[in-house]
Amino acid sequence: MSEKNHSKQRLELLLPGDTAWQLWSGNALGTFTLATTFSAEAEGSFATSAARHTLALPATSLWVLPAWLQGEPDHLRDIASLHLERLGVKTPGHAESLAVESLQNDGRSHLARIIALKDVATPLADYRILPDDCRLSALCYALPTSSLILWRELGRLVIAITVGPRLAYFSPMSAARLDANGLAELNNICLQLTFQKVLTALDSVVLWMDEGDAEHIQRTIGLPVLRGEKPTPQPSSFTTPLGKNKAAVLMPADIIAQRETTVTKAKHRLLGLSIGFGIAACVALFAGLMALATRERDALQDQLATLMPRHAKVAEHKKSWQEVATATDPDYLPMELLLRCMEPSASATLSVTSFECSPDSIIISGRTPEVANALKYSEQLKATESLAAFAWEASTPEIAADNSASFELKGTRQ
Repeated sequence: MSEKNHSKQRLELLLPGDTAWQLWSGNALGTFTLATTFSAEAEGSFATSAARHTLALPATSLWVLPAWLQGEPDHLRDIASLHLERLGVKTPGHAESLAVESLQNDGRSHLARIIALKDVATPLADYRILPDDCRLSALCYALPTSSLILWRELGRLVIAITVGPRLAYFSPMSAARLDANGLAELNNICLQLTFQKVLTALDSVVLWMDEGDAEHIQRTIGLPVLRGEKPTPQPSSFTTPLGKNKAAVLMPADIIAQRETTVTKAKHRLLGLSIGFGIAACVALFAGLMALATRERDALQDQLATLMPRHAKVAEHKKSWQEVATATDPDYLPMELLLRCMEPSASATLSVTSFECSPDSIIISGRTPEVANALKYSEQLKATESLAAFAWEASTPEIAADNSASFELKGTRQ
């Protein structure tokens, strides 16, 4: 398609809104307009077949993780796959389930944004019109630079963090509101990214919603809080021809399977019609299929010859990762241990006032509104599988006049 025709092409964007899916339409020469808002319980769908269709995947459908990766730019995808495997992040595994982009680089060290699809169903009401491309919903907006941005997506709080003008982190929050638990979760995320040397400085907290006490958030987070309307997606950011940046291609497995099924059905219909043209048409079709198979075989052989040297390099990288595994094991990382300590459901009823950890021990101090909550959290913590390596001891809670309690738990690695 020529550049002129491409700019006039109708665009449809299926986007997760604050509480429900939204369908936006427009073209590269204008702006997007909101065409349809679906009901809160329904998934969305495209409306016009004669358009280019983009599906904006919600935060719940992907992992968006920043990481410092060591290696050549051409090998970042392979290194990122090993990094996710080490973290225990499972992806569908097909070629378009992972996108890696370098945000910064220092020699052979790259601050990379890793986007990995989760093994979940694609949020489409029907598959009559399939998306031409998929992208992260946060990348549909003009994000403030070096900021922590909060908004609601299909009813859930989501958080995006930018390093300079580039999106580095995007995730749904476990907290339902921007209360004490929500702010504690924000602090934990920022602390983890700081430990990973991803964040060096943030300019502001940006709220694209009416929720939250801005003054309280500013006192808690320590950053200026700005509140504003969520921007409208701009068509100009959706006009990059498909396939230009292979590293950024994402497509869920069920969409790929449905597309292949559609192509297969079309081939079957074509084959059925071709039979009516007689033996001559069948021979021609057979010859064409044989030529296609030969080309695919040759292409696969060329790809295999290209991948063999990379296989050896990946094996070397994997060996290097295994050598440093003891220094990078998530079982010893402070933020990983803190996140595991927050897995018990009773953690939602308490506030952590102190968290100390060393390779051999963890000490957690906090307060609960009721002493029963502290005892429940202690029992759930002992039963948490991801912390099975620790033996836990609980001191006697200090009970205040209002029945709230201060508690301290110590875990010793066995």
